[in-house]
Amino acid sequence: MTSFPSQVPEYKVLPNVVARIIEHLTDRWLQTRQFITSEEGIGVLKCGLAYLLGSLATFIPVVAALLGPQEGKHIVATITVYFHPARSKGSMYKALICATLAFLYAAFISLTSMYITIYFHQRRMIELGHALVLIIFVGLGFGFLAWTKQRMSDPLVNVACSLASLALIVVLTKEGAIQRGSVSLAKVSQVLKMLLMGIGATMTVSFLVFPVSAQKKLRSNLAVATRSMAIMQSTITEAFLRRTQHDFQGFDYTGASTRLKKAHGELDKLLYETKLEQYVAGWERAHCHEEKLVQWAHGIVHTTGALHSSALLAFETLKRPKFADHPLAGPNANASTATRNEQQSATFAADVPILQAVDLGMLETNASGNVQPVSGQLDRVSDGLVPEGSLVTELFDSFVDRLGPSMRSLTLTLMNISAEIPLGLSLDNRVAMSPGSAATLTQAIEEYREAQKEAFGRLYREKCDMSIDTFEKEAYFKEVAAICAHFSYSLLKYGEQLGELLTILTDFQVATAGYHRKKSWSWIKFWRRDPSRSQYLARSNARLDPRPSLTEIAPGYHTELPGASSFERPSRLQPFRDTISRHIWRTLSFVRKDETIFASKVGVGAALFALPSFLSFTRPIYLYWKGEWGLVSYMLVCSMTIGASNTTGYARFLGTCIGALCSILVWSIAGSNAFGLALLGFVMAICTFYVSLLKGQGPLGRFIMLTYNLSVLYAFSLSQSSADEDPDERSGNNPDITKITLHRVAAVLSGCIWGIIVTRGVWPIRARKKLKNTLKLVWLRLGRIWESDPLARRITNPGGAALYMTPEDRRKMQSLLSDLESLRVAARYEIELNAPFPDTAYGKIIQHTQSIVDDLHALDLQLQGIPPSEQQLSLLRYTSPERQNLAGQISHLLGAIASSIAYACPPTHVDLSKAKHSRDRFLATIFMYRSGDETSSSALEETYSLLYTYVLVIDQIIGKMAGILVNVSRLSTGLEEGVVG
Repeated sequence: MTSFPSQVPEYKVLPNVVARIIEHLTDRWLQTRQFITSEEGIGVLKCGLAYLLGSLATFIPVVAALLGPQEGKHIVATITVYFHPARSKGSMYKALICATLAFLYAAFISLTSMYITIYFHQRRMIELGHALVLIIFVGLGFGFLAWTKQRMSDPLVNVACSLASLALIVVLTKEGAIQRGSVSLAKVSQVLKMLLMGIGATMTVSFLVFPVSAQKKLRSNLAVATRSMAIMQSTITEAFLRRTQHDFQGFDYTGASTRLKKAHGELDKLLYETKLEQYVAGWERAHCHEEKLVQWAHGIVHTTGALHSSALLAFETLKRPKFADHPLAGPNANASTATRNEQQSATFAADVPILQAVDLGMLETNASGNVQPVSGQLDRVSDGLVPEGSLVTELFDSFVDRLGPSMRSLTLTLMNISAEIPLGLSLDNRVAMSPGSAATLTQAIEEYREAQKEAFGRLYREKCDMSIDTFEKEAYFKEVAAICAHFSYSLLKYGEQLGELLTILTDFQVATAGYHRKKSWSWIKFWRRDPSRSQYLARSNARLDPRPSLTEIAPGYHTELPGASSFERPSRLQPFRDTISRHIWRTLSFVRKDETIFASKVGVGAALFALPSFLSFTRPIYLYWKGEWGLVSYMLVCSMTIGASNTTGYARFLGTCIGALCSILVWSIAGSNAFGLALLGFVMAICTFYVSLLKGQGPLGRFIMLTYNLSVLYAFSLSQSSADEDPDERSGNNPDITKITLHRVAAVLSGCIWGIIVTRGVWPIRARKKLKNTLKLVWLRLGRIWESDPLARRITNPGGAALYMTPEDRRKMQSLLSDLESLRVAARYEIELNAPFPDTAYGKIIQHTQSIVDDLHALDLQLQGIPPSEQQLSLLRYTSPERQNLAGQISHLLGAIASSIAYACPPTHVDLSKAKHSRDRFLATIFMYRSGDETSSSALEETYSLLYTYVLVIDQIIGKMAGILVNVSRLSTGLEEGVVG
């Protein structure tokens, strides 16, 4: 029998459909309401409101009359699109400064060019005057704007340069005074009025409608960064204790990492905006404390990366032990010597000044009853019950059983304090910090130190009972102890830096108490210097590391022959010649820079594009097809690299087409009705700012509105003028929106195409090449850092701090790594016929390079301890030749990798085996020193712990370089080749 599916009655289907529709509409309404009440939604609404106010300069006859009879009143609305109000008050102050400088520059160039043409016109040489205007004021003037954009690399500066170019283009090429050889201040005054109206509308909306404080955003970002780092360090610590990396792929860790990256990337920008707000409001005394907070955030972000790096080092070591593989680990190894040395070191275990713990009672309980002694585990191995890989794991678990409670307790304390710190509060919302937070944290850190000292001492006292009869067992124990100490010390430094934050906040509260009654604007007195501010800057600029910077040359390289003056008397003209040579060299180096080359070709391209406006037989064509807007588009499209130009060119091309279609649609709906056009323009602004601000498609959204303004607002102005004005763009007495739009689209697209031609055809600057050069620079810097050998400086200056990377070096290195990411994004859009861009390979190279930087910072955390003892200095001197040889090998490898990617050659000449051999020799030297050390000390004494960690980090860096070599080989040959060594 055939069975038919049961059918739902119709009277039940309809309610289900209606319920689903209602549920869908309800969800959509909740999402819309959540967006409208969010910071992003309010920002989009403010932008639409500012655009509405800016468009009133075209729609209201009284306001339009103030701007004069000249066309171009839609520029007021265009200014509100570029200087939008979805920014903080500090950013608006900066926008005002940039706009003022842009107008002053445009006015200077415009008036000077007018007087130049008048001078030559009076002498009947106006053609020469036009040539000078094209070369100097168009070529050099626009080239300077392009150079400024690239040099400053600031969005607001870019907008100011775009507005300056817009004003210059209108005056120099369209207005006609320069072509006639006369002076006309009407257009200059109109540009000033439009600038004031546009900036005024934007600032009014920004300050009166849900104003945003940069200081509050700065504090909010600091709070987000602090809590994200607390989650990350808690996850890293727990993963370390459980010997698993899966937590790093969890939702909590990846989410916290994403939030940290976003918040940390905005700190410097928000700090500058906060500075402007505080200086205007008279709170300049509070700014130095804000700077300290941002500097602290930069430092602890690096510490978090170092903590993550030390955990990865532990995981890698547990998978593949390294110490037991060096040449002394043979069957003839002197086991009796190792046993004797460890018995001696056990008597010194109580003096080991290693880290800390919180719960001593829990630690005692675990150590006495719940933990199997290490000797018992080693005995099982000696009986052949546990394979070699399990030995390291069980040794690590023995350490973790004793160190775990103290680590977890400290981590919990750090999490609680991070959640309680009132970082998100500004001067207007002052809440006193909990007075017990600093004491709680200090107590937790001290207890952590004592518990760690006791835990390591107990482990080494138990080690006296172990049957260490092979070199491998001794090496495994030292290796596990080193990675535990390395991680513990990184965790300790994180806690100490959190304590520094509490100190900064306490000082901030004291310094800003009663700030409403102590406002001052002493910064206006620029001729006076604030002594306290100068002392703060001097302390901030003081370096922890006395070594010269990466760009300085060692004094020893400047040699002088003794008695040279007796053979040759220096010429009196020699100082003058040296000065001239130095200036020539600096000039040539400036000319060779990419920014100068970019500015030169932009200036030449602008002069060629503007040339038809100065020729009598081509000027009508230039004006008919609105060539001035093509030149504006050209200035907007030109970018430093081919990839960036392709990206912006495509976005602007698409934006122009969409804007043209929207213009025709809006005009067909509303016609010349001012109310309808204003309402539809507001809707257009809301949609385009949503695309620009929330979707990250700024060029696309701005060019949609630019084309809309050029078409619709101009058509409305034309409809309000006399019938004999611009007859070519009318259909009878009414504006022809199709023809108007066609002229604007043709002008904008011609400028975009010309910009891409100039960028790609004239001295092209490829993002791929800049990416390779930046990678080369990063690796050469890293090689220079390795050659510096701060361990050697500890010998010559035991009391001074010697680091691999100073804070300034870390800042420069992170800036270069950020440039690598932006160049990698730009390089994706460079079309090459030979091969697609190897994005994955470059991503892995940048990731490995970032890991090497984190490893160096983790080593710096170890170097920031107490000054070394005499015995420690003796070990450093004993191992100095091997250590310098190893550092030289690492530096040489980094240089060889840099040359491989710079010259696009396979890295077949790079041999990692030499570095591994130097590492083995260095490790063997340490063991030889220990075998002859009669005074003896614990294997975890600071010197041995530091050098053991040094070897482990070196091995990890060699592994990262092997990964880099594999990907560099893929870049140069396209094949997955093996690495020599």
